[in-house]
Amino acid sequence: MPADFVRVASTSDLTDGEMRQVDADGTAVLLSRVDGRFHACTAHCPHYGAPLETGVLTGTTVVCPWHHAAFDVCSGALEEPPALDALRSFPVRVDGDDVLVRVPDDADAHGKGIAYRESDGEEPDSVATAGATQTVLIVGGGAAAEAAAEELRRQDYAGRLVMVTPETRAPYDRTKLSKAYLAGGAGDDALPLRDGGFYERLGIEVWTDRTITGLDPAKRTAQFEEGEPLAYDACLVATGGTPRSLPIEGASLEGVHVLRSWEDAQRIVDAAEDAKRVVVIGSSFIGMEVAASLASREIEVHVIGRESVPFEGVLGEEVGRRFQQAAEEQGATFHLGASVQRIETAARELERGLAVVIGGDEETAIEGDLVVLGVGVTPATEFLEGHPFRREDGALITDATLALADRLYAAGDVAAYPEARLRSVVRIEHWRLAQQHGRHAAQSIARALAGDAPEAFENVPFFWTGQWGINLRYVGHAEDWDEAVVHGDLAEKDAAVYYLQDGRALAGAFIGRDKAAAAFEWLLREGRIPTADEVRGGFDPVAALA
Repeated sequence: MPADFVRVASTSDLTDGEMRQVDADGTAVLLSRVDGRFHACTAHCPHYGAPLETGVLTGTTVVCPWHHAAFDVCSGALEEPPALDALRSFPVRVDGDDVLVRVPDDADAHGKGIAYRESDGEEPDSVATAGATQTVLIVGGGAAAEAAAEELRRQDYAGRLVMVTPETRAPYDRTKLSKAYLAGGAGDDALPLRDGGFYERLGIEVWTDRTITGLDPAKRTAQFEEGEPLAYDACLVATGGTPRSLPIEGASLEGVHVLRSWEDAQRIVDAAEDAKRVVVIGSSFIGMEVAASLASREIEVHVIGRESVPFEGVLGEEVGRRFQQAAEEQGATFHLGASVQRIETAARELERGLAVVIGGDEETAIEGDLVVLGVGVTPATEFLEGHPFRREDGALITDATLALADRLYAAGDVAAYPEARLRSVVRIEHWRLAQQHGRHAAQSIARALAGDAPEAFENVPFFWTGQWGINLRYVGHAEDWDEAVVHGDLAEKDAAVYYLQDGRALAGAFIGRDKAAAAFEWLLREGRIPTADEVRGGFDPVAALA
């Protein structure tokens, strides 16, 4: 047997359908056994470095326990974001009862703790587009746009590919802004999704500082504030959202911030540098994450919300109360069930300061050095006003393939699409779903350009949040759920909450049960939706998937 193969296990160590992390001369390797054959690949997820052995293995797919990226354990191929890269796969041999793996010299450079800024797997070959006869236009520079651009190259689209964004930078990880970036745990170098030369190697033209003003789907042309119109053969609209302000006096005062872009986050960080108190308006996910991050800088935090507890409409009263309790234990003060009347200059003697006035007949002023608005976003689709697929609220209504019109698609926060399990049209503002949208829209575009029929989008929505010492995974989507069934102990941060709608568990929130969350997503993906009776009877998604 060649000397570069090393023994990592016995054949009896793994049963069929099982995986575990093994050591190959100091390199961590994920070893799995599927249909009697052994496979070896990278042991940690190239997204945030989660140990994949603590996820779930279903068929040949391993699902990351933290953020639900999915990979094929045979080839390492990326099946689901938010990871951008494939796993590395390693040769395996069986010699009698011994399982042997060969790893390259640099294999340990892809283990736990590595800042995954470059490809961990095979990157698409460099693409030369000189003389290309087709053009695909991607409007937007966020999660959906970036995922679509990469997927088009994976689909062997070799034509011209143009990504247009009004931002000053190429795509970056927006999920970090309200968390590690505001908290001071991540700097500017941690935000770009790809290194500077990546787009050039793949022949992706990234036009920054460019604002679109109109699209003509019939003529397939786009107009911009600056420069000449661009003709395209297919187009994806992935312009994301614009942060909402409040229709009140003082909403535009200096010191009132929103958070959507890198520049927004930098302004908040600068304002918080010597701040003693911040007022956050909105007990939304973005508002609560901002509050938690600024509290970690030892700034006094006040949160104003209209709900009786945070996240009440999405997660229910019990889960919302648990987050509120965790925040209060760390010094946060809440003003809930409140109506904001105006924002004004603070009465107290500060070099700078604002007061948020809440209440009705009896008003209360809550003072702070800065104010952050976390009251949602509006789809950034003003340039499509008047088109039949644009809804009054700005959402773009797609068909099941994410198409708006012939060779025109939408993805991410702007898209209102038919959700496969709800059988109704929804608009969901999730980073990972935007990536899934982008990948699927790219596949639809590639098929349309080849003259083939696109397929329906059926992926399962998923989001995560980490704040106040609680990490929550939310799988599925339930807008008008009838009942929330709690398994476990929310107080101990060990619980699963299932949201029942029309007799089925269409969504679940998981705290301290990452493996169960990953398993539940795959059950929904396969159409194995548990009934209300099954959930009330002690449903276990890991056992059900197995």
